[in-house]
Amino acid sequence: MESELERLRKKVENFPSASAYNRLAELMRLGGDVGGAAQACRRCIKEFPRNGQAYVILAEIEMNSGKKEDAVKNLITAVERDPRSYTAHRMLADYYSTSGKASQALQHLRLILTFKANDPLVMQKIEQLTGKPAAPAAGPPSTSTQRNPGTTSASRPVAGAPGAPGRGDAIPFSPGKSGPGDSLIALCRESGVRGALIADDKGRVVASNGLSPGQEDLLAALAAEIGAASLLAIKAIGQDKLSTWTAAASQGQVLAFKREQPFSVVVLAEPGVRPAMLEIRARQALIDLGAA
Repeated sequence: MESELERLRKKVENFPSASAYNRLAELMRLGGDVGGAAQACRRCIKEFPRNGQAYVILAEIEMNSGKKEDAVKNLITAVERDPRSYTAHRMLADYYSTSGKASQALQHLRLILTFKANDPLVMQKIEQLTGKPAAPAAGPPSTSTQRNPGTTSASRPVAGAPGAPGRGDAIPFSPGKSGPGDSLIALCRESGVRGALIADDKGRVVASNGLSPGQEDLLAALAAEIGAASLLAIKAIGQDKLSTWTAAASQGQVLAFKREQPFSVVVLAEPGVRPAMLEIRARQALIDLGAA
């Protein structure tokens, strides 16, 4: 474990990322360096404030050391940053239930069921608090993954949340009814397009076509980071919205299209592909999603 710790220490110094900080914090805590783990979490929060997992790890450390109020504040921030943080919702539910605040505990338990339906531990906890069986809630479509019609792929977890298994539920697709998946298929038929996806502003995949799960995660995260940074930059020169951006390289390019909503269409394309026709297809995908 010491070699892995050293590798991660070097990585966060030279090539920092939220996942590296979180892994470093977890390993330091497992090795007994609780203070170092907390420090790694705080550095992650400072450099990557939108990452929810660092708040969760820090809250676990604080809860174990008796700083319950600080822990609760960090857990609330964690679910604001990542509404699908299973651990944060469970910890908040446990805290509120032991504090005599059953209604608040139930709220967090039911939120878990919106993205992890029929979780047995959550269902059992709800039944204990209410005295009757829990009814699973329907998850919001804007944070789910739609698979293209005619494929057999299972629904893929959204990016950026801890505990990957069980995080994503597919958006229902009705044959014969237009949806964002249809528009992405049409977009991917354009010459030079390798694949495309729709992502929200937190880097979570909503729908995808022609991309591997690894590519989906990277492109969605890239779109979220570039979109947020670019918006800050253009606001400094008096503009208030970002509609398109392109990242080009010798082997290909990434194009993103956005309108008045938190969703973007992200396209992986060959070098030299022009955005004009792609933008029309991208806008249609957002209209079909109900976001334009």
